[in-house]
Amino acid sequence: MCRFAVDLIDFEELSAAQRKALLKDLQKRRDALQAQLEGVNESLKGVNQALKTVQKVSKRR
Repeated sequence: MCRFAVDLIDFEELSAAQRKALLKDLQKRRDALQAQLEGVNESLKGVNQALKTVQKVSKRR
């Protein structure tokens, strides 16, 4: 289960350094989530393959 916490930030009130740090942090989070999704996709491919195998065996009987 995923949880997301969102803090509302007035981007215009941030200093240039704060904006840069925020952007870098958001990019890291995006990359981490993308890596997790890729892992989930690979797992789902394995599950789908296993289901297909089970279905083939069930049809033979």
